[in-house]
Amino acid sequence: MFETKRLCLRLPTLRKPALSVLLSAVILKIMKLWVKQENTSFKPAPGHPNCLLPMLLLLIFSCSRVSQPMEPIAQSSGTVALPEATPESLVAPAPEPYPAPAFEPAPEPLIERTPELAPAAALPDWPQPLAIIKSGEHPLWFELIDGVSETGLDGIRLFTAPANAALNDFVPWPLARNVSAMLFHDERLVLAINREGFLVAQAAPPTVPQIADVALYRIADRTYWDKYTIDALFLFEGNPTALLYRDSFFIDPTAKVPEPRSFALIRGNTSPVELEVPAFSPFPAADDWDVDSFRQGPDGAWYFRGLQQNRSKIQYARAQSLIMPAEAVSLGVFMNSARPEPLDAAPPVLSAALEAAFKRSGSSKLNIAAIISPDFAYPRHFSSGSDNTENLVELSGYMTGAIAVALLPDGWGAGACIDGESVRVTPFSLPALPHGFVYTGVGPVGNSALVVSWEEQQDLGIGAAGFMLIKTPEF
Repeated sequence: MFETKRLCLRLPTLRKPALSVLLSAVILKIMKLWVKQENTSFKPAPGHPNCLLPMLLLLIFSCSRVSQPMEPIAQSSGTVALPEATPESLVAPAPEPYPAPAFEPAPEPLIERTPELAPAAALPDWPQPLAIIKSGEHPLWFELIDGVSETGLDGIRLFTAPANAALNDFVPWPLARNVSAMLFHDERLVLAINREGFLVAQAAPPTVPQIADVALYRIADRTYWDKYTIDALFLFEGNPTALLYRDSFFIDPTAKVPEPRSFALIRGNTSPVELEVPAFSPFPAADDWDVDSFRQGPDGAWYFRGLQQNRSKIQYARAQSLIMPAEAVSLGVFMNSARPEPLDAAPPVLSAALEAAFKRSGSSKLNIAAIISPDFAYPRHFSSGSDNTENLVELSGYMTGAIAVALLPDGWGAGACIDGESVRVTPFSLPALPHGFVYTGVGPVGNSALVVSWEEQQDLGIGAAGFMLIKTPEF
């Protein structure tokens, strides 16, 4: 069932607003003529046929506004190469542009289905790429789905804009299919897709330099991962590793805990590789121990929580190294490990970007930014210092060498770059999102493109979710 509130929010997103106004006027005119009687005192009862037709016309018109077909096209000046061709035309007409203050409408048709390019971008010991993409000044929007899209993309769907995302039911965030976390690894950007697996974005190989600048690879196990929630994405022994857990709030608390619970992205394997993290050994899954709330504290140690038998036993733990068994700690020590770092603990270029973003957000708010970097084994969190927990703003960002970016949920960002002995800060804006949608993460792919995750949120629920790819702004 479509939710009335979400339906109303999406009504203004018609591609032909002028036609909508005309149809509205025609329908209202028909309604007036229909109910007009020679006896002006006549008032039809709610179930009278004279009331049913106007109501039916309005219903048909409303449905038509939210059920328009989703063409597999995107607003970008680039192209996407898909793994399989279709008998349709290789180029589809571009839609009317979705409002994006910082970008101009795409002037030309955008999508090319060229399957012969996919093998050319294949890397040794890696699966064939899911898609070959040419980024541009106009965004390419992808939505996460459970299955294969109409254009043959497994797990993602290319579409026009978030305003035209599928009207999914809101589900609790642990059960939602979304970009749970990002991490750098060997000049690649790794996305952990909840209930799915890994999605890897990297600069396209030299075999296709004139055609694409980004290649997407899917390394996933939907059958197993769909039962659990991703708790964290971190580097273990040099490999991106995801920790899965059983969420006992929103699913059957008697369901089996994940065993194995840790999976790594390892070159030479086309699916996630199960592995054991020695730090978790005091909490064996065979004894119904689950592990969640995993994080790296400001002191560099690793903290997490063990739960057994539907939360009847809870143990907090700390490990100085993940290759050694963890030790028990108190609740207070565990809670203190979640405190974000102050702004002055950030490197100068990152501090400059964060300071600009915090100022834009408002000093009275509690601004907390999750930052990824090739130098970090886990995202580091920095705070504006406010204690206003009732007005929390969650930012995202990254730091690579002399460049740092901080991004607000509404798409306003600050890019900082070391310029000689000083730091230059340049503001930028990503395309505006509809009401209820936010940006949740950002990371670069090479020097040419940004991957930005987005979600439709309502309280603890997530509806549609996905990521956007766009040319990196000039800082």
